[in-house]
Amino acid sequence: MTVRIRNWIRFLTVFVIFTAIFILVMDKIVMPIYVEHGREFTLVDVCGRSLDETAIILNMVGLNYEVIDTTEDDKYAPQTVIDQQPPPGTPVKKGRVVRLIITGGERFFPMPNLVGKVLKAANLELQRLHLKVADISYEFSSDKPTGVITTQSIPPRQMVSSADSVSLVISKGPPPRQLQVPDLFGLNLDEAKLVIRNAGFRVGSIRYITNDDLVAYTVIGQKPEFGILYDNPVAIDLEVTIASHTGE
Repeated sequence: MTVRIRNWIRFLTVFVIFTAIFILVMDKIVMPIYVEHGREFTLVDVCGRSLDETAIILNMVGLNYEVIDTTEDDKYAPQTVIDQQPPPGTPVKKGRVVRLIITGGERFFPMPNLVGKVLKAANLELQRLHLKVADISYEFSSDKPTGVITTQSIPPRQMVSSADSVSLVISKGPPPRQLQVPDLFGLNLDEAKLVIRNAGFRVGSIRYITNDDLVAYTVIGQKPEFGILYDNPVAIDLEVTIASHTGE
């Protein structure tokens, strides 16, 4: 037998041995692991659980998850699973993605315009949006009939959520007389306060301005201005002089 033939026989023998070992490893080790990994099991029900708890449960059994949608549901807290796909009880394998629908947080929407509506109609709209009424007050109105909303604390179209509440002002009809803002320029501060109250208004903020040319505590500015008519009392803000060597 030549050297070449002996080498060929050795190569063939080694090839057969390694092939047998490879088949044995695949049959006894690799394939059982692969079959075990791909074995199906029943999907657990995660509906009603929080998203954090669901993530832990699914990860423990080798499943992944994906939130595909959020929805508003007053019966559940935010971040609660309310639907899953595949549904509970479905046979699944490790690595499967479970798609979830959860409740969202606060849903924001534009504030409706309630001015000009009667209280009953406004309440129906607020209830539909799950908005609450903080308080209701009544004032005279020259342009709104009795029982109609004249003012709302949250402007129309401002973004709000169901956690917000709105205050409403309802018309008492036209006032018996309108209030005219008095002329306060040049009055002493104490005199101006008395005139404001006698005219049916309220004293608002007072801003002190240094001025040595005028007597201290002389009114040199007011807002709103003299002559404006109001249905209801408003606050009148004042600008008042003080001497440069005195404090406010």
